[in-house]
Amino acid sequence: MRNIYLCTLSILLGIASAMATEREVSIPTSWGTIYGTLATPTEGSDTAVVIIAGSGPTDRNGNSGLNLNTYAYKMLSEDLVAEGLAVLRYDKRAIGLSHYPTEDIPNVLFDDYVDDAKVCVEFLRAEGYSRIILLGHSEGGLISLLVATAEDIEVDGIVLLSAAGFPMDEILRWQLSEQLMPTHIGLMVTANNLILKLKSGERIAQESIPKELLSLFHPNVQPFIINQMNYDPREVAARCSKPMLIVAGGRDIQVTVANGEALHQAQPKATYVIFENMSHVMKDSLTTDRIEQIVSVYTNSQLPLTEGLSSTIAQFINNI
Repeated sequence: MRNIYLCTLSILLGIASAMATEREVSIPTSWGTIYGTLATPTEGSDTAVVIIAGSGPTDRNGNSGLNLNTYAYKMLSEDLVAEGLAVLRYDKRAIGLSHYPTEDIPNVLFDDYVDDAKVCVEFLRAEGYSRIILLGHSEGGLISLLVATAEDIEVDGIVLLSAAGFPMDEILRWQLSEQLMPTHIGLMVTANNLILKLKSGERIAQESIPKELLSLFHPNVQPFIINQMNYDPREVAARCSKPMLIVAGGRDIQVTVANGEALHQAQPKATYVIFENMSHVMKDSLTTDRIEQIVSVYTNSQLPLTEGLSSTIAQFINNI
């Protein structure tokens, strides 16, 4: 009986795989090439979703060299394709296969990521898609908002998934306080002073940054942070007229539910959904303990996405 079950399962998986196709795409830009994966239902679709990744070296699949191993974006893509939607997921500039000259990386700005997302939208228009939806995860949420409110590009809807609802300086203060307080008060005071300087547009010399904070505030990333701090997601959301879905996770240790609430208050016309057990990487967690969650969820590629997440997103898109 077990062999029959396994055989049947293999057939079903084969049928499911045959229902969709994936192809690698290269998208030319002024600085080089964005590499991504375009997944499409075999029956075709007039709608394409662009998955815009979160911060750090997170690639198109939702993984990074920092021991983040979730395949969450790939899983989400597969689910949405099964719902009849095409999905483009891509490696952001200087991440994954989207190579960028090493000597130029310190000059990359947050606005550059916005420009690259626009290029991806234009690519999908050229591919013949009449409806394009932006799906921004974490940092990708603000990128999506800025593209959706830009005058030089047109999109049809936006999904903000575990997206920040407060400016980056406020997010950094909260995240650092969660890790440093109350045992490292001095380091927290130093971090706050560094954030204030960056918020004002001031650059900080490397020798003025404690080694514990150097990876976060390294001079190479300061132009990017300063640029990102110019934006308040609430202000951008308030002037976004596109259909919007805001999704928050009740066990998100990086971007709390308060962020989703802030975005929804700024744009009350948006649809707002909370998945009580969902972590920042779109998978359920049994705990909100930072270390336990990172070990059990962030590094486990076998965990499924939070139940109902993909269908909620697909329903929202199909109802636009």
